[in-house]
Amino acid sequence: MTRHECRSVVMKLVFSSMDNSNFDYQATLNEIVEDCKISNEDIEFIKLLYDSIKNNEEDLINKITSNLQGYEWKRVYKVDKCLLMMALAEITILNTPYKIVLNEIIELAKEYSTEKSPKFINGILSKFVGD
Repeated sequence: MTRHECRSVVMKLVFSSMDNSNFDYQATLNEIVEDCKISNEDIEFIKLLYDSIKNNEEDLINKITSNLQGYEWKRVYKVDKCLLMMALAEITILNTPYKIVLNEIIELAKEYSTEKSPKFINGILSKFVGD
């Protein structure tokens, strides 16, 4: 499994967990592992990124909302919220280089979100990194 595919799994896990108090992360991850050929290294990356997001969700949201101009967090598409949180978690917590994260997140936005989302996400992340 590529890192891009791992990030796609994380995005789906975060998306599924948002506003869902009954979400069973471990059961869902176990299903994914059974359905796909995932190495232990990939599982560890998925867990690390997911946990980084969920354990720091409030802080990540605060950082994102401080860079939203003309938008409210509650009005941002759910997929875009997931992608923005993933990007900031990778950059600020996992210390993944910005350019790698930006390219990956933009590609995921093209796959899973609206036509305007890549530009929106790029703008928000550019503001964050520019601070």
